[in-house]
Amino acid sequence: MFRICFDNCCNSRLFDDETKPNIKAEADAIRRIINNKRRGGYVIIGSFAGYAEINKISDDKARQAAKQKYEGYIDDWIKKAAPIMARARKLEAYGLIGWDAAHLAAAEAARADYLLTVDKDFLKVCLRSNFTKVKVINPIDFERR
Repeated sequence: MFRICFDNCCNSRLFDDETKPNIKAEADAIRRIINNKRRGGYVIIGSFAGYAEINKISDDKARQAAKQKYEGYIDDWIKKAAPIMARARKLEAYGLIGWDAAHLAAAEAARADYLLTVDKDFLKVCLRSNFTKVKVINPIDFERR
């Protein structure tokens, strides 16, 4: 069974305006991944980093909707721990910023095979270096693998 994590951009993509074809394609891929996880042979792992980013949403209704959506598809959880935060600080040296480093450190701690993101800058940093065993990938590319 594959273990996958989503960064918060994937969860947020489910609430974005889907009139742009690329946003709709990514949101559709994320929904298919969530809906087909059992048949696809993978589990989705959530983390403290996802919750922390959701909790930054200022609008109460939007924050609750995002939290409810996130909790609805997560199978396992990674809690905040000192070793994960230490690894996140080390990952920042490769160019990952803030929560991106925390998401990847949590994915590593979860022994995830994949971390899915729609954040192009996050993808760029992870594709140009070989500093993690977790494959950071766009949801559309995950479906194509």
